[in-house]
Amino acid sequence: MPVGRLKSFRHVRRKLKELGINWTPSRGKGSHGCFIGLSQRTKGLNSFPIPRSQQREINRDYLNALRRRFGLEDEKWDDIFDC
Repeated sequence: MPVGRLKSFRHVRRKLKELGINWTPSRGKGSHGCFIGLSQRTKGLNSFPIPRSQQREINRDYLNALRRRFGLEDEKWDDIFDC
């Protein structure tokens, strides 16, 4: 199920950290920082850059792309983010 509303960056960062996906602002280039962690689907290391402009509230497009990049299934995603 795609995410429909904006989420605060702090909330997303805290919930992803519980899954082992960490925010590393120094890994991004220019005005971006990266989420880095293991993909649930491929068990490989993935990174996902996010512009610093999204660090107040993350829109649904970035959240859905994050979900796909790290292989988080719909049920698990819904439990974590209370969608």
